[in-house]
Amino acid sequence: MLLLSFETAPLMTRGLMTSGWALPLHLATAASALAVFAALWSRRFREARVLAGLQVSFIFWGWAVSQYPYLVPPDLTIAEAAAPEITLRLTLWALGLGALVLAPSLIYLFRVFKSGPADGMGAEH
Repeated sequence: MLLLSFETAPLMTRGLMTSGWALPLHLATAASALAVFAALWSRRFREARVLAGLQVSFIFWGWAVSQYPYLVPPDLTIAEAAAPEITLRLTLWALGLGALVLAPSLIYLFRVFKSGPADGMGAEH
């Protein structure tokens, strides 16, 4: 992507080369790719899947950081696309309250379905 961006996407090139996060994200992507190859070589496939997901995450964040502050370059920035401050605050409160309701329900659900059969239940079958 970097090689193609020099000519066709100068904003992307600048973000991929000069952003403060560029080098750490490039190094993290490379390290995770090498770790995937090492895990595959040693036949640790579950670890390789997790590391491949991590690598994709680093690629995604590299893309996002390289476009900052634009959401749709070069016309729309993140600040221009944001909702009014009151809407953002109300949304944050609603998410927090929703999490307070949802978290106990999920905990109860996982306890019910992750536990073994109840005493005496299913023993005859």
